[in-house]
Amino acid sequence: MRKRLQIFCLLLLPCLTLVGLLGRGSPAALTASSDAAIPASADNWGLSFPEEGLTPVGNATAEFLSQYDAWYVGDTSQKVIYLTFDCGYENGWTEPILDVLKEKNVPGMFFLVGHYVDTADTVIRRMIDEGHLLGNHTNNHPDLTTVDAQTFIKELTDLEDKVKAKFPDAPPMRYMRPPEGACNEWSLAMAKKMDYTTVLWSWGHHDW
Repeated sequence: MRKRLQIFCLLLLPCLTLVGLLGRGSPAALTASSDAAIPASADNWGLSFPEEGLTPVGNATAEFLSQYDAWYVGDTSQKVIYLTFDCGYENGWTEPILDVLKEKNVPGMFFLVGHYVDTADTVIRRMIDEGHLLGNHTNNHPDLTTVDAQTFIKELTDLEDKVKAKFPDAPPMRYMRPPEGACNEWSLAMAKKMDYTTVLWSWGHHDW
């Protein structure tokens, strides 16, 4: 998982900051209701670009994803782009990106994994202070379509707990991105039951 900071764009998505902060169901209840529902097969998020200037086509439609509060594209009549960044191992790229975002007065969303929270305190502190959102990219970056419900819950809550312990003033995490874009109906439903919005992407910078 030793990757550079990965840059993704979420195109034309309705404003994420308006999503309500809802109470999460208990881990025991989620495990009991969902543990047997893991499908045998899994899918990775993928896109095709039929024509320049047109909305990319995902291997699941926006309408299908919306039932799980998952998004890669929203109202295409609105000219809005959201910048999102996956942070696994800091290697010096994030602070220059934060410099540009600050200069242009543009907020971003940074999806963190456990290692990043363990080792990049100063950079995360700056993200919070400069008004960016922190997203959950899991604690250990597993393929969430291959784990059981208890592990799924633990991957997200362990990351939440790390962030809360180091940055008690950080807003609660309510957005998650599945590692490698690996998702299926079961994993999307699990994230929704935990009151997470799943954020995929409409374009990705291939910097890994």
